[in-house]
Amino acid sequence: MLRNYLTIAWRSLKNNKGFSFINISGLAVGMAGAILIMLWIHYERSFDQFHDKVDRLYEVWNQTDFNGELRSWSYTPKPLGPILGSEYPEVAAFTRYQYPYNMLVAYGDQKLMEELTVLDPGFFTMFDFPLIKGDPSNVFSRPESLVLTEDAAKRLFGEEDPLGKVVLFDNQVSLVVSGVLANFPANTDFKFDIAVPWALYKQLGYEDDFWGNNSVKTYIELQPEVSLETASANLKGVTKKYSEEENDLILHPVSKMHLYDHYENGVLAEGKMQLVRQFFWIAVLILIIACINFMNLSTARSEKRAKEVGIRKLSGAGREKLIFQFIGESMIVAIIASAFALVFVEFLMPYFNNLMGTSFVLPFGNPIFWLLLFGFIFLTGLTAGSYPAFFLSAFVPAKVLKGKISSPRSAFSLRKILVVTQFTFAVILIAATLVIKSQIDHGQNRNAGYDREQLVYYILTEDLSRNYETFRNELLSSGAALALSRTMSPMSSTWSNTWGMSWQGKDPNQTITVERFSSDADLIQTAGLRLVEGRDIDIFHHVSDSNAVLLNQTAVEVMGFEEAIGQLIQDNGKDWNVVGVVEDFILNSPFTKVNPLVIFGPDSWYNVLHVRLNPVNAVGDNLATLETIFKKFNPSFPYQYTFVDHEYAAKFQSEERVGMLTLWFSGLAIFISCLGLFGLAAFMAEQRMKEISVRKVLGASSSRVVALLTTDFVKLVVISLIIALPVSWYFMNEWLQDFSYRIELDVWIFLGVAFITLTIAVITVSSQALKAAWSNPVDALKGE
Repeated sequence: MLRNYLTIAWRSLKNNKGFSFINISGLAVGMAGAILIMLWIHYERSFDQFHDKVDRLYEVWNQTDFNGELRSWSYTPKPLGPILGSEYPEVAAFTRYQYPYNMLVAYGDQKLMEELTVLDPGFFTMFDFPLIKGDPSNVFSRPESLVLTEDAAKRLFGEEDPLGKVVLFDNQVSLVVSGVLANFPANTDFKFDIAVPWALYKQLGYEDDFWGNNSVKTYIELQPEVSLETASANLKGVTKKYSEEENDLILHPVSKMHLYDHYENGVLAEGKMQLVRQFFWIAVLILIIACINFMNLSTARSEKRAKEVGIRKLSGAGREKLIFQFIGESMIVAIIASAFALVFVEFLMPYFNNLMGTSFVLPFGNPIFWLLLFGFIFLTGLTAGSYPAFFLSAFVPAKVLKGKISSPRSAFSLRKILVVTQFTFAVILIAATLVIKSQIDHGQNRNAGYDREQLVYYILTEDLSRNYETFRNELLSSGAALALSRTMSPMSSTWSNTWGMSWQGKDPNQTITVERFSSDADLIQTAGLRLVEGRDIDIFHHVSDSNAVLLNQTAVEVMGFEEAIGQLIQDNGKDWNVVGVVEDFILNSPFTKVNPLVIFGPDSWYNVLHVRLNPVNAVGDNLATLETIFKKFNPSFPYQYTFVDHEYAAKFQSEERVGMLTLWFSGLAIFISCLGLFGLAAFMAEQRMKEISVRKVLGASSSRVVALLTTDFVKLVVISLIIALPVSWYFMNEWLQDFSYRIELDVWIFLGVAFITLTIAVITVSSQALKAAWSNPVDALKGE
């Protein structure tokens, strides 16, 4: 019996090659799109889930009341970890984690700048990052220890065994390699090349006990018998107990760290999880669109299979057997389509990986993959074949054998509803693509407030700082640089903020977060800032500028200064004098509002050197000249620089990826929808060929025939637009609420969506309509 069903199914596919091709192509493309999205979703959901103790691992966050709203942040003071580990029995282990930064390590003649972090020994027992060499329990038994990843070890030591080797750290301290860490998997948020113990930083005098300096991440492992609720209650008031700070502690599960990355008024909120959920539904929609194609084309061909159904019923076949047969046919189509889908995925994978910054491969050797794939194929085949199976098996033999079956022509036939549904989903995706693209363009076209072109920055070293004035003079006299300025952080971000700043007239009950920046001199000329009033900070010409500050316009507004010049601002127990005001400029995200900013003068700290290149010379010549001077004053360090405009462009990477993904899958959706429309139009044209021929014989023009065949389909697309456009407006308006700097949803965007959709649909349908209109009526009528 099964063999008979398979034979019939195969003959049906072979005898209707055109429709079989459309069915298989539509399903294959839909399945390929869904597989790609599901691979990405699985990857995003797998972040840091592989740790054996993941259910007991937590990231410690701070939380406090800011003007009636709970604010939460993930950085903590340095003394917190040791106190939690030693004085709270609920905590089985702890580690502090310094955000990685570039540091020089040298072995022999090999000198490299590597990403370095500072850890407590508990890191190696809490998290499952295996050591290839070394013992996790004593890898940091001495302060002068160093652990590096497998790749970093190869870069530094080549094929030598690194264990026990002595390296020079920051050109100052000799450290012994005590462990080699396996390279980090792609699905973790922990990334570094080299780790040193906190005991070393304490020994070097870099550790502080100031509870107001939230600069490290703290992770804890709870005891097996301790619940999250108990631990949260017991640890909540730790900061208030040991300091004058008013912060409470909250525990953020490591298992949710990647997808739930922030809190809103004290409640854990979705971050990337929102995107994962959105693309899951996009995968579902694409698959539904592909299944609708199968349903529509199968039911459209109902007249051709009606007699087969009638004869089989008269021969004794029950309805359940016919249902089984037709679902079996859809399963065969789904199996064939899945084979093509895997080929498509393999072909598209390099492009997809390049877009997403991933390295996916199809895990053909994993039995679970095949189990999930077969389940996916079964679900697709069942979804696609269920309606045609029930529809075709319901034919009454007496009617169909007398030729009394006709396709549904009612205004609300299920086939029309399915076409409308298909295009509704496609329109929503097209609208999303255009809105996302408009929002990205809006951010990219926003005035950054400074000149990013010909601006580079370097990380400052002690050698450069020690000889800075001589180095500065030589750099300026070389003709390669027009200006330079030392700053606290790059122009593309801020590394410090505070809510402890005060000034005359400030409401003591109001908490205001102010961003910190710094400059020794010539920041306005170097960065191309616009001066509103006053002057720039310049320690080389104004000795008193050691306590000078610049404000941005937002800071002046927030602080309520009518005349900002000469005002005093208190920060960390020191008075700072306002000497100038600059226009607002973007330090952080281009999609958020500009925060109040104070640019401190030389009595601050510097990490970065910005250099304005001379545009008269070629960029390569300028960089070569700078390299010579840098190597003269900084010989122990590699010459490394960053273009500010490149780093600024990277701020759009996340949104651009979302936009490209949406573009990919809206393209797939419209392609699949049009494939189905093409098949339906071809079938309808074939079905109405005699009617078209009679009309042509009676004098109907080709344009009238084309209009006759396209009007019904265009009506369905118009209905889908009427449904989809308000829905897409609602969802994209919700999406835009995440951006404080955003576009207004313009009617022209949605008119553009309507035009694109109608144009594609008309071209798709009219291709078959023209074919029918240009055909010879004699061919269709000669048998009459």
